[in-house]
Amino acid sequence: MSKKITRRSFMSTLGAFGAIASFDSADWVFADETAPFMPKKMDALADKPVLTIAHCCDPQFGFGLVADDDKNAYAHDLERFERELDLINASNPDVVFFAGDMCNAKQDLTKDWPRLLKSIDAPVLTAPGNHDIPDPVVKKDVDAFCEVFGAEYASLAINGWKLIVVNSQYCRDTKETELYERQLDWFQKEIASAKEAGTPVILGSHVPPFVATLQEKDEYFNFPTKVRRDYLDYSFDGGCRFYLAGHTHTTLEREYRGVQILNGETTSRNFDKRSYGFRMLKIDAEMNYEWNFVEVEHA
Repeated sequence: MSKKITRRSFMSTLGAFGAIASFDSADWVFADETAPFMPKKMDALADKPVLTIAHCCDPQFGFGLVADDDKNAYAHDLERFERELDLINASNPDVVFFAGDMCNAKQDLTKDWPRLLKSIDAPVLTAPGNHDIPDPVVKKDVDAFCEVFGAEYASLAINGWKLIVVNSQYCRDTKETELYERQLDWFQKEIASAKEAGTPVILGSHVPPFVATLQEKDEYFNFPTKVRRDYLDYSFDGGCRFYLAGHTHTTLEREYRGVQILNGETTSRNFDKRSYGFRMLKIDAEMNYEWNFVEVEHA
């Protein structure tokens, strides 16, 4: 049975992105619980992928541990990440997605990232993390991030898919209401255009909607419960089939209504003690997919 979203619920949903404007004419109807075409994980794709994404979580230069000496952490994290870039360029992905926390300290974003971004062969989409644009969001931090990475949210239509990357820092309270409204308006239009075209969507952000279960309590690593379900339902109805995130520093695979929610390894610090590296997401024409680990070995 389809579920009709009320205006109040719709406002609550988009409150995750600062919904303030009027939506008196909003009358969305969600899709059925089961979609006819959803992702299916495979050990290996039988056919050539139509889309390949390098999913890179939390480079966070300066957060890694070097023999309990944080003074050298930045240099070691940077060196390890440069080896990751060599592997990414050699793999020739269609898109590179960085899931935020590009540096441990926001003032370090201008040190190496302008040079590093120029060395990446594929198109790049970057979601800001809480170390890049800390809570609460203020305009000067947004401007500083955009100066380096071009935008705080962005989309890319490629190979029959649409990637939509949002600034998940807006799920926290801030007085920057104009910035809230701007992302909200943009997000609505991006989802609506994908739905109208029948284009499947991959969403990306730093903070994941949830870590383990939809019903888990509010905490540092997830979206607030008051918006979590409605945000996911709204995105699903708009064609979202994958959700790529970072922030947790743990490797996670779970789903919501068939949407695959994925958090990969980092090159800074992994709380689950996994090896350093990143993930390569490959999707074929039937929406079968691989999400394989690529290790970045020690020098």
